[in-house]
Amino acid sequence: MMNMVTKEIYLKADDIPCTGCVEDMEKVLRDQEGILEATVNYAEEIIHIKYDPEVIERADVIHTARKIANISKIISEQ
Repeated sequence: MMNMVTKEIYLKADDIPCTGCVEDMEKVLRDQEGILEATVNYAEEIIHIKYDPEVIERADVIHTARKIANISKIISEQ
């Protein structure tokens, strides 16, 4: 079995409209091919995304996040 290489990125999102939006935002991210996990922390305004770099490029991950939130900065990447 092949070991899948995954990458993670933490993004700062400004002005997440409401706690109810969080679930919809996570669904939009998870529906993107190559994004394996996505969590949105409403209180801290942080989006955490785990993705497969062989399926989706880093720039496309950030682009997808920008569709659902006002991303002000990249906090960290692993």
